[in-house]
Amino acid sequence: MAGEQMTETAGTGEVRPPAAGAARPPAARRRVEFLDVARALAMIGVVMMNVTVVVFSAESAGERPLGTAASAVDGVLSLLMSGKARAMLMVLLGIGAVLAWKAADGRGERPLALMLRRYVALGLLFGLPHLLVFSGDILTHYSITALVLAPLMPVLLAGGRGRPLIAAAIAFAAAPFVENLVPLPGEWSVLFLMVPQTLGFFCVGVWLARRPELDPARSGEPSRLPAAMVWVGLAGQILGIGLMFGSDLLFPMEFGADGVPVLGPEGMPVVHPAAHLLTSFAGTLMGLGGALFYLGLVWWLMRRRRGAARALGALAPLGRMTLTVYLGSTAVFLLVMGPWETQIPMLAQHALAAGYFAVMLVFARLWSARFRYGPLEWLWRMLTHLRVLPLRRRPSPAQAS
Repeated sequence: MAGEQMTETAGTGEVRPPAAGAARPPAARRRVEFLDVARALAMIGVVMMNVTVVVFSAESAGERPLGTAASAVDGVLSLLMSGKARAMLMVLLGIGAVLAWKAADGRGERPLALMLRRYVALGLLFGLPHLLVFSGDILTHYSITALVLAPLMPVLLAGGRGRPLIAAAIAFAAAPFVENLVPLPGEWSVLFLMVPQTLGFFCVGVWLARRPELDPARSGEPSRLPAAMVWVGLAGQILGIGLMFGSDLLFPMEFGADGVPVLGPEGMPVVHPAAHLLTSFAGTLMGLGGALFYLGLVWWLMRRRRGAARALGALAPLGRMTLTVYLGSTAVFLLVMGPWETQIPMLAQHALAAGYFAVMLVFARLWSARFRYGPLEWLWRMLTHLRVLPLRRRPSPAQAS
């Protein structure tokens, strides 16, 4: 809706309409705190899983045996975060796309043009340079998928609230066939092959963003949705694990007489095509289940406003600068560990990642007290809106006096 947008006078809480004919800068919306907390947790999970991939550990290179402690830490992190943190980040990106779309519409701007600029800038200026130094980059892939999502937004935001879920189901159903049956050459082909699955996660985020419970004005109202997300998420993960085991039972890997897996022309073990499809479906279910579980759990805890909510709330500033945190982690890991790749123990890598987040939590809290956006987030917003935006927060009248 492009009607008159009520904006908040910075630092005062006074609400007034914009002057007639005045340019409408990006309005400061009331933030949904649980989304910032969930985004921080998702980014922590992604970076903790990336640390041994950005720079290979001594255990990964076979230079050091995998000890009990390292195996336990790696196993727990994989159980809690593998696939789930990235899936949660995808769902949150879908939510963020809707919020940005509605904000642009409320300011009288063209939401589609803004969304296209937003993700072209993310992919070209942040994603591709990052991809050149780290093959596991997610920004480029997310940007490509968001550009596919952009023209679908008017359809997904119209009609019944269940429409995005139908789109997600179609995307998830198509994903295994695209991933396993569409031949695309090149090592970067995964950027395109994984688009249907990622689009499905984005559509789940669009569905969540359309829920009335995400309206900040109704954040205190009782709702069964967070608890339902927890239980549905658990069920999805259990079903995904069952499909994974079922695939192994129904389509076991072929072994030669020497006990070695039979290799195909490309040097990879021969796997039945149906096993590929089942495994892909299982991965989608486990990822989606994990995303819904964590999102629902964080949401439920934050709504209870007890000790857990206060502890989680400390993560909110980190969740407001995840682009800075994500790219900063790669830079730190390459600078600190890169010269000694394959020599650093896995436990030391995880300890470095934990230390990085401890420092970034303090940095994010101090930075957000003085500035509106994170450093790279500010640059990204200016590239999106094609104008210079204020960075410093204005002090309230009480603070100024």
